[in-house]
Amino acid sequence: MVADGRAELAVSRLRRLLQDEPHQGEAQALLGATLLSLHQPEEALRAADAAIAHQSDHAEGHHLRARVLLQLGQPAPALASARAATAREPLVPSYQKALVRAALAAGSLEDAAAGAAALSRLEPGEADGRLAEAEVSRRQGHLDRAGQLADSLCSSHPDHPGVRRLVHAVEADRAAAPPAHQPDRRRPPGRWWDRLRRR
Repeated sequence: MVADGRAELAVSRLRRLLQDEPHQGEAQALLGATLLSLHQPEEALRAADAAIAHQSDHAEGHHLRARVLLQLGQPAPALASARAATAREPLVPSYQKALVRAALAAGSLEDAAAGAAALSRLEPGEADGRLAEAEVSRRQGHLDRAGQLADSLCSSHPDHPGVRRLVHAVEADRAAAPPAHQPDRRRPPGRWWDRLRRR
C-alpha cells in the first residue's frame, strides 16, 4: 500500500486500526515510517514513541525514532535511540547505518567506528561499511588510511555518490594539511581517480 504511493490511505487505515488496538507496536512503527515518508516528522516521532511505550524492546521503534530525531536536528537523542535499536537487533544493516549517521552527526567517532565495523561484517560487498570507516579515519586525521579506503572504493564502487563525496573531502583535508604532514602519495594507474575528481 505504501509502496504504491497511497501513503495517505495507509495512514488513515493504520490510525483506524490503532483506535481499536493501540498496543500494536508494529502498527505504530509502520504508521511512523509512513508519516516520515510524508514529511511529517513530529507526527512520526509520536508514533515511534507510542511503539516504544507499548513495547520497550521494539527495535524498529527505536530505529524509527533515531531517523526522525536526525531529521529534526537532534543528533544526541538520535544516537541514544540508534544505540537502543542495535543493542536489540545488532544484525540488521539498516539499524547499523542509522547508528553511523547519528554517531557522526553527534560527533561520537567511537560509535561510528563500531557501526562501520558491523556493516562491513554484515554486508562485506557493499560500500557503506568502508565509507563509514573512511569517514571516521578522516575525522580522526588519519588521512593515509582514509585515502587507502577511498582508493579501494573508487575501484569497487566508482559511481557511488558517497564515494565521490569521500574523495573530495579527503583531497580537501590533504590540501589544508600543513606541508610537513602532507603525504607524498602517487595515485594508482588508470583513469578512475581523475574521473572521480572531476565530478
